[in-house]
Amino acid sequence: MRYYESLYIVNPSYEQDRLDEVMKTVSDKMGEYSFSIINHRLWGKKRLAYAIQKHKYGSFILLHYETETVENLDRFQRFMILEKPILRNQTVVLDTRPEVQKEDETVDESKDLVDSQDRNSEKKEKQKSEEEAKEVVAEESGETGDEVVEEKEESVEKEILETVKETVEETVEVEEKEEVQE
Repeated sequence: MRYYESLYIVNPSYEQDRLDEVMKTVSDKMGEYSFSIINHRLWGKKRLAYAIQKHKYGSFILLHYETETVENLDRFQRFMILEKPILRNQTVVLDTRPEVQKEDETVDESKDLVDSQDRNSEKKEKQKSEEEAKEVVAEESGETGDEVVEEKEESVEKEILETVKETVEETVEVEEKEEVQE
C-alpha cells in the first residue's frame, strides 16, 4: 500500500458551500480512480507567497489517501490541474500511513482560550475584593492615605504583570497547537 498527501489551493472567494462542492468533486474522482481517502479537510484560508491568478489568499485543503497501484495517479494529477476552482496542487509520497484527523480540534482551541479568559476575570475579581478588604483594614488601623495608595499601586502593577504574563503564555500555547496541526 502506498500513501499520498495532496495539498490543493482553492479560489479564496468561495463560500463554505462551494468549497464543499469542490471537495465532493475531488472525493468522487478519487473513488473513480479507486483511491481510498484517509483525511480530507479544509486547512483554512491563508496568504499566498505570491499572487496566483491575481489572488493574494487561497483556501488550502489537505487530502491524504492510499492506493495499491499508481496507474491512475497521473490521470488524477491531470484532473486536479484542469479543475477551474483549484488554483494549485501538489502531491507527495508519504513513508507511513497518516493519522486520521479529528474535526473538533479547532473548536477545542477556542474553548481553551475562552476558559482561560474566564479564569483571568475570576482572578481579577478575587484580587479586587482582597484590595477592598485591605483598605478597610488600613482605615481601621489608622494608616495614612498615602500608604494605602502606594499599596494599591503596587498591587495593580502586580496584577497587570500577572495578566500580561498569562496572556502571553496562552498565546504561545495556542500558536504551538496551531504549528503542530500544520
